[in-house]
Amino acid sequence: MKKIAQKTLLSFIALSAMESAFALDSGAQNLTSKEGATDYFKMNCAGDTDHLNFKLFEGAANSVVEMPATPSQLFNATLTKLKLTTTVSAIEAGATKEITLKGGNGSYTLALDTFGTNLSVKTTQTYSVQYQCLNATGKVTVGSSTLTKQSVESAKKTLANGKTVKYIINCAKDLKNGNTDSLVVKLISKTAVAKSVSTASSALAPSGDLTAQVVRNYSAKNTVSESIDIQGGNGKYEVLVNSPTNKALPYHFEYSCLNIKNVEVSTSPFQLLQDQ
Repeated sequence: MKKIAQKTLLSFIALSAMESAFALDSGAQNLTSKEGATDYFKMNCAGDTDHLNFKLFEGAANSVVEMPATPSQLFNATLTKLKLTTTVSAIEAGATKEITLKGGNGSYTLALDTFGTNLSVKTTQTYSVQYQCLNATGKVTVGSSTLTKQSVESAKKTLANGKTVKYIINCAKDLKNGNTDSLVVKLISKTAVAKSVSTASSALAPSGDLTAQVVRNYSAKNTVSESIDIQGGNGKYEVLVNSPTNKALPYHFEYSCLNIKNVEVSTSPFQLLQDQ
């Protein structure tokens, strides 16, 4: 199998100024039978990118697979009281989660945010909240908040992606059940779950008729019909596709800029810089 020479790779790098997720597809591409033919692409990752995921597909994009209509929308919840903190992360659309903090009597802060949601999603998220102040044996003590009445689900609220909202919840001593031991908050995501849609894509081919090299600065990874991740943070990533068999071959590839939690951030359309 022919490899891309190191000097060729370095010359390509010099041409640029250097850069189970929802991926962008390169669509129909074709490598010619010219000896040493190499297609050269570039894409840009922004946001809080940790790595680029790249998948090479040999053959035409003609089979049908199910993919999400929109990327996931996520809630995160944090309860704090003085120096005490507890967090529940990545609450998905349509899910319900509880968060508990043993802080005794006093004022608690409930912070909700939508960080980690794909930046391309513009629709706001909908949620409601329910809480209880409990003593050490699980009996209800005194609780109050402008958000809602204790043990009663609040009215529906909305929160835009990338935003944060905070609420104050007070727990106090109850004449019958004594002091508060903990605050329990139930967060109910009312955001609609994304429906799947059919899209064209081909299965990963094991033949190895094509090879691809993904480059970030002076770091590179090779792939022969498989998925790879290359760490590199924000910036420009480069892809070089060539054929060791010197014959015209159709192909396409999918790529995603992902953060450290494997959630897609700002992925740009690829640029075709060389077509052979």
